[in-house]
Amino acid sequence: MSVCVQGALQQYVDNLFETIFSTVSRGCVLPAAVKYMFDFLDDVALQNGIVDPHVVHTWKSNRCQL
Repeated sequence: MSVCVQGALQQYVDNLFETIFSTVSRGCVLPAAVKYMFDFLDDVALQNGIVDPHVVHTWKSNRCQL
């Protein structure tokens, strides 16, 4: 990839990662990617009939440690 094309794309890539992982421009304390993962784990728990909040909390805690 030429330096010119790489330079042109770099701003878009930087903006993408800023949008996904930043908490500055959003009202949420979690980055969008982390919030999506936590919401996904909540949905999986509901779909599988897991109602114990400690189990879901453990899933989320273990994901954060990886």
